[in-house]
Amino acid sequence: MRLWPGSTTSSRPAWAASKLPSKINTRPRRFPLLFLFCTIAVLGVSACARNFVTKKRQVKFISQKTEIEIGKKAKDEIVKEYGIYKDLDWQIYLDEVGQRVAKQSDRPELQYDFTIIDSDILNAFAVPGGFVFVTRGILAEIKDEAELSIVLGHEITHIAAWHGLEMLQKAGLLGTLTALGVVGGAALGAGEAAIALAQAANIYGNLYLLGYGRGNELQADQYGIVYAARAGYDPEAALTFFQRLDKIEQEEMAGQHISPYWQDHPPTQERLKRAQKWISLVEQEQKQPSLDYNRDKYLSMVARLPHGESAERGVISGHKYNNVPFGVSLEVPEGWKMDNARAQSLVAFSGPVPEVHGMLQRFHLPQETGVQDFAKQVARQWGVQEATTRDVDYPAGHGLLWQYGGDYERFRTLLLVRGDAGYALQCQMTSEQYLPYLVDCEKIMRSLQIQ
Repeated sequence: MRLWPGSTTSSRPAWAASKLPSKINTRPRRFPLLFLFCTIAVLGVSACARNFVTKKRQVKFISQKTEIEIGKKAKDEIVKEYGIYKDLDWQIYLDEVGQRVAKQSDRPELQYDFTIIDSDILNAFAVPGGFVFVTRGILAEIKDEAELSIVLGHEITHIAAWHGLEMLQKAGLLGTLTALGVVGGAALGAGEAAIALAQAANIYGNLYLLGYGRGNELQADQYGIVYAARAGYDPEAALTFFQRLDKIEQEEMAGQHISPYWQDHPPTQERLKRAQKWISLVEQEQKQPSLDYNRDKYLSMVARLPHGESAERGVISGHKYNNVPFGVSLEVPEGWKMDNARAQSLVAFSGPVPEVHGMLQRFHLPQETGVQDFAKQVARQWGVQEATTRDVDYPAGHGLLWQYGGDYERFRTLLLVRGDAGYALQCQMTSEQYLPYLVDCEKIMRSLQIQ
């Protein structure tokens, strides 16, 4: 997840060049080495470009066209998994505020897309190419338009600063895209390039659970304040927002129910202290203070939001998921994360690396449906053409185990039928991660209990 940075070089505040927390190497003697490296990178198909936010040169393996294509595919997956809150007035309002902030960012020429996820989970996140997502849950906790601008500025920063592309690089997918000739966007829809793009986009479907790392989240906090202030909003809205988040965080920790927002961001107290410093710097630079709040307008929009989620979504406590109405429980190993915000599954989970994830789905079945017929139904819905299948006995009972995949991804799925319900528990990972995480996947499957 995420929240904020930037401007063009000409509009960048004077303090930004000297007081940002990023470690900028100013020693001129290293420039020739960097220049040589970038030259070699260009000859090797990749490109060396200046980061929009930090203004530092870094290797950027893919074109903006490819970045946007990945973002579009990621949005398709996210919308399919989580669902959209379909309120046209809210969508128009969110887009107006988002575009106002985005125009003041360090990457204003990009076309930004803002979407509301239909979930009470408290979260916001962004994927490459200009795509920003907020949940109904976080909108209900925000108290005015200025606070919303802080949240959106944070997410815009993740996009402007290429934080999402860093995630692809860590996952080893940028090299794959480059090798397949996707750098210039020439082969976006063809063969292996299309598969690699889809695999890259799939990583972002788990941003509820992963985040961009402490350093990037703090950078997004800082520049989110900057962008909101440039857009005419009071930057001190960051303080009221973080203070409210801190209270909610303490309540959730006491109840052992931690939202994804706390899992992938730095401690709120730390963010609050840093925000006070950044706000002071912004206010010193502003000739005219930003004071827009639009509180009445925002609260009138919040009144339109539905509140409360069905108990059938279950509850996550630490590493365990428990669903009382369906009599289902599941655990994940240490280092894994879970969320129950997705519309298409009871619970989703993600491993320590973004390429490893899975989900538990429940299907309503006609009476007298056997596991073989259920497997055929799942195969049609998921588009599974061929799988190695065997009968298995797990603590949750007798079922079928599927194993399938190819050079890019591997799948391991447990299929069970209990009364009028079918359950599909799937682990998905890249081929390289299959063996290292096979034991963890087996632990998850053996932890499944169905009463």
